[in-house]
Amino acid sequence: MLAEKNKDIKKAYGLLQTISKDKKARMLYESRQAEISDQLTRIKSAEEKGIENAINFLKLGISEEIGAKGTGVPIEKIIEIKKNTLQ
Repeated sequence: MLAEKNKDIKKAYGLLQTISKDKKARMLYESRQAEISDQLTRIKSAEEKGIENAINFLKLGISEEIGAKGTGVPIEKIIEIKKNTLQ
């Protein structure tokens, strides 16, 4: 019933119906979903490492600008980290 009322749900439901009938399509879909999940995990890990490095830079007295350049963390985030972590 819900699929009939919402076009996005209807589209997803149709895709689910197709994938669930075709073993190869289902395997490809699951493989793609696993790759997306792995990629998001790698991104989150890299962001956490950048923030950890930024904190260490700030503790060493390195300027926010250099910390941002050295870690890839936006300067606004470096300033926020400094404000919240080192005071």
